[in-house]
Amino acid sequence: MPRPPASNIQVDAHNLHSKHLNRVVKVDCYYPTQITDFQELSLLLINDGQDLRTMKFEEILSRLYRSEDMAPVLYVGMHCSTDRKNEYGTAGVLDYKGRGAKAGLYTRFVMEELIPFIRQQYEVRSFLQKSFAGFSLGGLSALDIVWNHPQEFFIAAVFSGSLWWRDKD
Repeated sequence: MPRPPASNIQVDAHNLHSKHLNRVVKVDCYYPTQITDFQELSLLLINDGQDLRTMKFEEILSRLYRSEDMAPVLYVGMHCSTDRKNEYGTAGVLDYKGRGAKAGLYTRFVMEELIPFIRQQYEVRSFLQKSFAGFSLGGLSALDIVWNHPQEFFIAAVFSGSLWWRDKD
């Protein structure tokens, strides 16, 4: 039986201590193995990064890159905490049950800790484009961060977004 081809995707797992969130944030970085200069990449941040493993994200990317259907991207999946309903949401407005209390701190983690870490770790001064994606509450969080930082991000991708978020019952 022939062996499957080796993956053309590198996955780096990092544990990043966040002073803003007062916890360690697990971060998985996915990128094509042939990349030698990260200056040539775009960046896509993805909330609920723990779900990327479940959905076999590495295999999906590997197939897409083998078919040459997409440009190289650095994908960064941030694992959520057990306090997900407080870290995700909108930074300026809690929902009617008071959820999202740490969304502002999560935004600060992304802007002040995560992006500088990525730039330092991969020796990148500037990405071609930066985008942010998420699922459900992670999608709402991604949309909120992109909306409030248009100078930093180019695109928001929201999958099954929790757009029901509101401040009144």
